[in-house]
Amino acid sequence: MTLLAADLLAAATDQVGRDDFGNPQFICGLEVLVESINAEAALTEGGAAAQRQRILGLLANRLRLQQALAEHPEIRSERIAAPIVIVGLPRTGSTMTHRLLASDPAHTAMLWWEGRHPAMLPGERRGEPTERRELGRAEVEAVVAASPQAMSIHPWDFEGADEEVLLIEHSFHSSVPEAHMHLPSYSRWVEAQNHAPVYRDLLAMLQHLQWQTPGRRAKRWVLKSPHHLGYMDALFEVFPDAKVIQTHRDPMQTVPSLCSMCANLATPLTRAPDPQAIGAHWLRKLSRNLNACMKAATRRPDNFLDLHFRAMVQDPIAQMTRVYEFAGERFGDRAEAAMRAYREDDAHQADAHAYNLAEYGLSEAQIDSLFGAYIERYELR
Repeated sequence: MTLLAADLLAAATDQVGRDDFGNPQFICGLEVLVESINAEAALTEGGAAAQRQRILGLLANRLRLQQALAEHPEIRSERIAAPIVIVGLPRTGSTMTHRLLASDPAHTAMLWWEGRHPAMLPGERRGEPTERRELGRAEVEAVVAASPQAMSIHPWDFEGADEEVLLIEHSFHSSVPEAHMHLPSYSRWVEAQNHAPVYRDLLAMLQHLQWQTPGRRAKRWVLKSPHHLGYMDALFEVFPDAKVIQTHRDPMQTVPSLCSMCANLATPLTRAPDPQAIGAHWLRKLSRNLNACMKAATRRPDNFLDLHFRAMVQDPIAQMTRVYEFAGERFGDRAEAAMRAYREDDAHQADAHAYNLAEYGLSEAQIDSLFGAYIERYELR
């Protein structure tokens, strides 16, 4: 199956009955993604059909979001003040940090099903997203069924706080596709773009989610994604008061772990996933993104707090007191009780799956060469 951007745009227009997709910048990203999928991804027929359906869903969401913005211009007035933004390589404790902070009743975060289905469906009333929640549940169940190891690699929870890179995916400038497929040309194109318009799209989507559930207005947003590492300047342009928590761990553990996750995600879609190509791709990309974030942290030291994986594992509550002080909040009994309750209910165990450097064509020397400055700066050994 060959994917065509024009056909996908037309199909989404027919499905939704509208043709206003908003900022047209996304169209170039869509075209580059489709070309990369056709030329490089080596998808099975089932994999190509799944990607067609995913892209069609993203386009339909864009159309419905633009409809909501046109019919309810007050959405643009929703205030997203001083969000807490968690960044760091995968497997550095970022998910635990995110979900601990999101468990505080004073905070709010994007839920997984919201990332996949952020726009209200026809006939849906504000505050009653039952159909979208069930769509999210079904998708997570399908992921786990297709990849039995999925739960040991990432804590899939359709109602759990998750990465807003799923929202950025709607702008076709995200790292989501390359986590599922071999897309080197698309990846390099994304890296070369101006991401300020992308983060403006993200702001509009967060405003839309907040407008859907007005109770969120009194809460502080907690965002999280490794994707932000490479685009901190664009993030600060749109969210200048963001408070960034960067989680840290020796890349010797984090890089092969991410490769393992991506290989697991690619297996149901791809004719012959290449572990060596996966390793080479993510070695380069993660090094690039970390270097970009280090530069941003040097320019804006007051906006960053460093959080080390070992400290979080040993005493997460103690680390949360640091986070709240940095964010300008009081760490009270209610927040601590919510976090302890979350920890008791959290069944996901970090590093429950097996992975190693050699499996992905990587070596300790490569890690030390590309990540040496990062390791030294944050004293990770």
